[in-house]
Amino acid sequence: MFVRYAAVTMCALLLAACVSSRSEIRREPPQQKIMLRVQELLDRYAANDQAGVINMLDPEGFTIFGSDISEVVRSAEQLRQLMSDDFRLWGTARFSDVREVDVRVGDDLATAHFVASFHPGDAPNGIPVRFATTWRKAGRTWVLTQSANAVPTVGQSAAEILRKQ
Repeated sequence: MFVRYAAVTMCALLLAACVSSRSEIRREPPQQKIMLRVQELLDRYAANDQAGVINMLDPEGFTIFGSDISEVVRSAEQLRQLMSDDFRLWGTARFSDVREVDVRVGDDLATAHFVASFHPGDAPNGIPVRFATTWRKAGRTWVLTQSANAVPTVGQSAAEILRKQ
């Protein structure tokens, strides 16, 4: 009797351990979920997957600021035009070396700020681009609702300019 009780208890404990281990494996930290979405966005852009990028955007409205002052995108059509122009100019693009990452996650809004090296065309050396993105939780999916990017200067900070005087 005791052996049967011990065996049943052991099986129950092993089953509980297996179930909890699997749920822990499936559960990703919120910051990791956002960075997976960021990487997916960069990959889709680099592949010139316009439909894929559009599917990641907030259906309730979005704003994307490009690196040029004239690049303000608020519709799928404007995004298609921006990407068409970009790829007509460069042919290909890729991102590498995502760094200086700062992700904040709330209940239904998250931000991801980061720098990535951008390689237009066959350029061997990447151009650093600074991104600030805002994501909104729509059901179980995080959608991009705001994005701004800038190509930061080098050697033009106030401290560096003052040192040169």
